[in-house]
Amino acid sequence: MEPAVEAAREPAPRPVAGSGLNPAVERYYDITLDLYEDLWGEHVHHGYWDEGQSPAQDGADRHAATDRLVRELITHAAVPAGSRILDVGCGIGGPALHLAGPHGCTVEGVTLSARQAARANQKAAEAGLAHHARFHQQDALSTGHPDASFDVLWAMESLMHLADRPAFFAEAHRLLRPGGTLAVATWAVRDGALDPDEQELVRQILLHQVMPDFSSLEEHEHLARTAGFTDIAVADWSRAVANSWDPGFARIPQLDRGPAAMRDLARARGVDVLGFFHAGPLMKKGFDTGVITYGALRAVKPRP
Repeated sequence: MEPAVEAAREPAPRPVAGSGLNPAVERYYDITLDLYEDLWGEHVHHGYWDEGQSPAQDGADRHAATDRLVRELITHAAVPAGSRILDVGCGIGGPALHLAGPHGCTVEGVTLSARQAARANQKAAEAGLAHHARFHQQDALSTGHPDASFDVLWAMESLMHLADRPAFFAEAHRLLRPGGTLAVATWAVRDGALDPDEQELVRQILLHQVMPDFSSLEEHEHLARTAGFTDIAVADWSRAVANSWDPGFARIPQLDRGPAAMRDLARARGVDVLGFFHAGPLMKKGFDTGVITYGALRAVKPRP
């Protein structure tokens, strides 16, 4: 165990950014698709608990907690039933299928990963929702949809992978109809200066999760306002979702298989796959120390 853990603490290159970011994100999710689905099920995102609850104490099961996060964002953003929705960073379609099923929406999902898009379309067909939820391998900033195409733009845990966040908010504003809603759930970083140890923790998380940087919840609100959105509401859900990185819930195997096993996995899938195994302890420490935060944002495109 120790050699693998120590290797994660050695100096490493800065997180990928620029023109290499999208291919890196695509590669990461292509090679980890089965790992996430086998361990996390249909929802590849955090769970949500009431104050005082935890997976260990109350036995909240994974699907209930992750499904609740979807419902909490629907409520926070007041997503109307029957909406036409663009799901940015749709993953394997868990939230989109909830929106298309129980919420009666029509959803177009986009992801950088061809394997995720294919799996999401397969799941939609199996659920009898193929006519209401379709998934594509596309860059969220260049989908080709005309202005005012959607009632809701939904982005659950995808903004962290976008280097140009002002462009995201501007594109969301363009794509939404007047009166349309932007619904965001995202990892974030504590507002204000970080000390060197905190900076190093953030750097390691960014590196292993293939992300360019983090914005604070306050920065997300500012970006939405600058893009022209109004009726902005931001909620800090850090304490509600932090249990997602409890070892019993995250189910990410510990780095106890030895360096030889890790090397074999890296040879088979590429070194990026190792970020999957490092994620749990890093994210838990981030939430425990308050360096990593999590929040929801609702914003409305004003009517003329």
